[in-house]
Amino acid sequence: MTDTAASTDAPPRDTGLPLARTAVRRVLRRLFGAPAFDPRVDAGDPGLTGPGSASWQVIGEPAAIAGGLRGLLVQVAHPLAMAGVHDHSAFRTDPLGRLQRTSAYVTTTTFGSTREALQVSRRVRQVHPHVHGTAPDGRAYSADDPRLLTWVSIALTSSFLTAHRLWAPEPVDEDAFVHEQSRIAALLDPRVDVDRLLADADAQAELRAGRIHLPMIADGTLPTTAAGLDVVVARYDAELGINHQGREALAFLRRPPIPLAARGAYRSLLSGAYGSLTPRLQTALELRWSSARSRAAVAQAGAALTVLRAAVGTSPSRDAAAARSAAPDPSRDG
Repeated sequence: MTDTAASTDAPPRDTGLPLARTAVRRVLRRLFGAPAFDPRVDAGDPGLTGPGSASWQVIGEPAAIAGGLRGLLVQVAHPLAMAGVHDHSAFRTDPLGRLQRTSAYVTTTTFGSTREALQVSRRVRQVHPHVHGTAPDGRAYSADDPRLLTWVSIALTSSFLTAHRLWAPEPVDEDAFVHEQSRIAALLDPRVDVDRLLADADAQAELRAGRIHLPMIADGTLPTTAAGLDVVVARYDAELGINHQGREALAFLRRPPIPLAARGAYRSLLSGAYGSLTPRLQTALELRWSSARSRAAVAQAGAALTVLRAAVGTSPSRDAAAARSAAPDPSRDG
C-alpha cells in the first residue's frame, strides 16, 4: 500500500527522479511505516502469490496508496468493524499506528516470504480473540466473526481493485487478484492451522499451489472472482452507516500528522478515494457529493499519481521481493 510501481519482477533498480524519489519515499515511510518484511531471508521463496502475480502488480502500483486509503474509508462505513477499531486500537493516542499496521499486513502478505506472510497472519489472529464488545447501537461484535473478517477483507480488495481500474496505467487480471487476496484473508480464519503451515515447508508449497483447504474459500464466504466480489460487497448494503466513532476516524484521516509538504498530495489522494466510492458508500459516510465533484476528485487524484509514478519509479518492496525470489535457495545446494 505504500509502494510505487515496477514494470517487471527484475532485481532492484533505481528509477524515477533521484531527489524526488528519496524525499517522497521518506514521507511515505513516515505515513505508512517501514517495510515489514526482510528480503534477505528465505532466499528462493516466492511468497504467497509470487512474481508475475496480479497482487504484485496491484499492490506495487502507486494507485494502491489511494486504494489503501479508500479501503480504510470503506471499513469505517460498517459500524461493527468501526466499533472494534474504536474500542481496541490506539488510533486516538497513536493516530498513525493503525494505518501503519494495515500497510505492514498488506505489504508482508503480498511481498514477504511465505513464512513471513504466515507469521504476520498469526500475529493478527492472536489479537482477534481479544477484540470483542458491544457497539453503540447495542449489537455485539467480535473480530473473529467470519462476517466481519469478510468485510474487512473485501473492503481492502475492492478498494485496491477500484483504484487500479481508475488510476493504474496497465490492466490486471481482476479475477486472479480477488482470488489471491481472498486466499490471504482466509488465513485469518481460526480454523486454519497456521502453526502447522509454519512448521512444514512442504505444506507451505501446497499452500502456494492452492492445495491447502481454506474453509472461507471452500464455503464461498470469500469471493474468488471480481463479479463474486461485487455480489459479496452488495450483501452488506443494509448494514452500513456511520456514528460518532466513525466520524472520529474520518476526522483523523482528513488531518493526519504528516509533513506539511506532503499534505497537498495526501489530500488529493484522499479526495480521490472519496470520489471513487459508490453512491451507497458515500451515503453511509454522510457525504453529499455530486457526481461532478466525485469525477473531479478522481481526476485530480489521477494527476497526482501520474506525477508520483514518474518521480518515484519502481516499488522498493516489489523489487526486493523479486530479488529474494530469484536468489538461490541454500537448502537445495549439493
